[in-house]
Amino acid sequence: MYLKSLEVQGFKSFPDKTVIRFGDDITAIVGPNGSGKSNISDAILWVMGEQSSKTLRGAKMEDVIFGGTQKRPAVGFAEATLTLDNKDRALLYDADEVMVTRRYYRSGDSEYYINRQSARLRDIHELFMDTGLGREGYSNIGQGRIDEILSLKSTDRREIFEEAAGISKYRHRKEETERKLATTEDNLMRIGDKVSELELQLEPLKQQSEKAKRYLELKDELQGVEVSVWMDTLERLSAAAQKAEEDHASAAFVLQQAHEDLDGLYRQAEACGQALHLRDEELDGVRIRVNMLESAHQQLDGQMAVLRGNVDNNTANISRIRQELSGQEERSGGLAAQVEQAKQRVEQIEISLQNRRDNLEKLQQEMSGMTANAQGLTRQFLELRGKETELAADLAGREAEIHSLDDSLEQTTSRMEMLEQDLTAGEQRRQEAAANLEQCRSALRRAQEDVTAAKN
Repeated sequence: MYLKSLEVQGFKSFPDKTVIRFGDDITAIVGPNGSGKSNISDAILWVMGEQSSKTLRGAKMEDVIFGGTQKRPAVGFAEATLTLDNKDRALLYDADEVMVTRRYYRSGDSEYYINRQSARLRDIHELFMDTGLGREGYSNIGQGRIDEILSLKSTDRREIFEEAAGISKYRHRKEETERKLATTEDNLMRIGDKVSELELQLEPLKQQSEKAKRYLELKDELQGVEVSVWMDTLERLSAAAQKAEEDHASAAFVLQQAHEDLDGLYRQAEACGQALHLRDEELDGVRIRVNMLESAHQQLDGQMAVLRGNVDNNTANISRIRQELSGQEERSGGLAAQVEQAKQRVEQIEISLQNRRDNLEKLQQEMSGMTANAQGLTRQFLELRGKETELAADLAGREAEIHSLDDSLEQTTSRMEMLEQDLTAGEQRRQEAAANLEQCRSALRRAQEDVTAAKN
C-alpha cells in the first residue's frame, strides 16, 4: 500500500485546489519556515479522521478553513482527498485505488466519502485500523511526537505496539462488545424491574378488564337504544317537516295572492298616473290660453292707454275750439261748418271709445273667468298630486309589509325546532296581511272614486 496523491482545497494555506502527487522518487518535502510543509502532514492526519484541533495546531476545528488575507477572501469550506494504492488489498476494500475525502463547513457540518461514496467517520477508522494509518498509528508522526512516545509509560505505548502488531481492530471490537454487554445487562435489569412492577399490577388490570368488557356490552345496548330513539325522532321530525312544507306552501299561495293584488294596485296606480298626466297636459293647455289672454289683456291695456290719450287730446282740442268759437262767433259760416264737422268727429270718437270700453270689459270678464277656472284646475292638480303621494307612500308601506312577510317565511323554514311558534306567528302575520290588503283595497277604491270625481 503506497500513498499516491493528496488533493487539498481551502485547507489552511491552500485556498485553491492543489494536487500533490507522491511518486517513487519522492522521499521528503523541504522548504523554508512558514511555507506550509506541516500543513501537508496535518491534511493527511485530518482526512484520516483526526478530531482534535490541538493535534492539528489550531484552537478550534474551524481554524483548518482558509481564513483569508488582505487580497484573498475567506472560503466557506475545507476539503482534502487522500489517494492510496490498494492493489495488494492491504485495506479491506475491494478496489485497486482507495480515495478518502473529508469536507468541513464553517457551520460545523462534516462530510466523509470513500471513493466518492458517502461514509461515516467510523467506517474510515475501521478502514485504516491495523494498517498503521489509524488514529493510533505510527505511519504519521508529527514534530516532537517521537520524544512524546519515548517518554510515555509502557501502558500508553502499548496502543502503538498493538497497532503495529495488527490487533488494535480486535481490541476496539472487544471494547465495543463489552460496552454493548454492559448496556444489555442494564437493559435486562430494567426489564426485570418492569416485569416485577407489572406483576403487581396484574390483578387490578384483570378487574379493569372485566369492567371494560361490561362497559362494552352496556355500550352496545346503549347504542341500540340510541338508534331506536334516533329513528323515532327522525320520523317525528320528518312528519313535522312535511307539515311545515305544507304550511309553507299555503303561506306561499297566500303570498302569491297578495302579490297579485299588489300588482293590481300597481296597475291601478299607473292608470291614475296616466289620468294625472292627461290632467297635467290639459292644465298646460289652460296655462297657455291664460298666457295668451294675459298677452291680449296687455295689448288691450296699451290700446286703451292710446285711446285715452286720444280722448284727452280731443277733449283739449274741443275746449280749445269752443274757446276759439266763443271768440269768433262773428266769423264766416265756414268756421261753423268746421265746428259742426269737429263735433261729429268727436261724437264718432266717443262712440268708438264706448265700444272699445265695452269690448275691454267683456275681455276682462272672460279673463277673470279663465283665471278662476285655471285656479280651480291648479287646486285640483295639487289635490291629485297629494293623493298620488299618499298612494305611493301607502304602496311603499305595503311593499315593506310584503318584504317582512318574506323574511318571516324564510325564518320559519330555517328554524325547524321552533316550528309551532313560528307557524302561529306566521298565521297572525297572514291575518294582518289580509287586513292590510283589505285596507289597501278600500284605499284603492277611495282613490278610484277620487280620480273619477276629479275627472268629472
